[in-house]
Amino acid sequence: MAPQLVSLEEARALGLGKTPPKSGVSEFETEKAALKAFGIDLAEDHLEGYKYNPGRASAIQRDTNLVKRPWDVPIIDQLGKDHVAICKDYETWDNPEFHLEIREGIAYCTLNRPDANNAMNDGIGGGLHDACRILRERLDVRIVVFTGNGRMFCAGGDPKSFQAAQRQAGAIGADGGGPQGPPPGIVIAQSGRMLIEGNKMSAAGFARDMYSMSTLPQFTICCMNGSAMGGGFGLVCACDYVIATKQAHATLSEVKLGVIPAVISPHVSRTIGTANCKRLFCTAENANMQTAMEIGLVHKIVDHPRDFSAAVREVAQKIQLLAPGAVGATKQVLLDCLNQPISNSLIEYTAKEYLRVRRGKECEEGMDSYKNKQRPPWVQKVIDVKESEDK
Repeated sequence: MAPQLVSLEEARALGLGKTPPKSGVSEFETEKAALKAFGIDLAEDHLEGYKYNPGRASAIQRDTNLVKRPWDVPIIDQLGKDHVAICKDYETWDNPEFHLEIREGIAYCTLNRPDANNAMNDGIGGGLHDACRILRERLDVRIVVFTGNGRMFCAGGDPKSFQAAQRQAGAIGADGGGPQGPPPGIVIAQSGRMLIEGNKMSAAGFARDMYSMSTLPQFTICCMNGSAMGGGFGLVCACDYVIATKQAHATLSEVKLGVIPAVISPHVSRTIGTANCKRLFCTAENANMQTAMEIGLVHKIVDHPRDFSAAVREVAQKIQLLAPGAVGATKQVLLDCLNQPISNSLIEYTAKEYLRVRRGKECEEGMDSYKNKQRPPWVQKVIDVKESEDK
């Protein structure tokens, strides 16, 4: 029996096309369901061949909705749950390749693989992760200093660690010289998947740690004791202020090896801009510190690592006068607003953040101190910058 079609007048009287769609259901799906009630059953492919296809449009809309804004869901939460990599807390810290020292108002994170030019391995990567996890909760710490022991700040990824991962996956032999030659069939496929998934997990973990480092509530200072390459360049860019020795260089040479600096690119481009990124990424230029200052990577150059203490103390004297919560909130707002289009949602977010901070206890203390001509609480505890060791 042929379906009974309704006239336009009957459809209008029945409210077809006017019923507000249910939450999460498109208007097209609502009308399709209403038509079905009158015996009109639209096939799933009935719009194939048409230029306009509501199904495809809704898919695009759904994809857009998947991009969560930083103020809806914090990016650090979107990147996955936190975990303990090596050390659970500061009191039981025991990582010889990544030192963590917390003093009054200031913490020092030191890469400690001088014989390997502080190339990043599980020890340094785990130390970075744990340090950021611990320091994020230490609101008594006002400044975090990142530096390295030895002649280089960080040589980037460790080729030996990468080869070890390949060897474990069966991609290279025990001597590192060629394929191990696993049995044909499923073992080869499993080895390939293991290597690919391992690389993805490693890159994702480093990306999370880079973002965690860049969003620490403390003011972060990189004391660049020597050159930075690859991932080490990214660590420099994740800091708020960079002090470097004059003999250091900064290099991104991944393209020479057929690789790209993808994971660190958001942090590098945020720091030095797209034009300078293309210059350094695509030419592998070995930038000296004068160039680094010109492009905004480095803020201050010193003659020797022993000059770091005076330079950090100079910054600490400024941070001493600032409300720590306001510093952290300012950093987060800047990063949340980065590359976001001007919209009602963005304007509402910035207004709410202002009100949240303005109504907070810290602001109340600051206003009262100003009114009573007293020093606010955060000025009274002196940040304990340690003296540089004469190296």
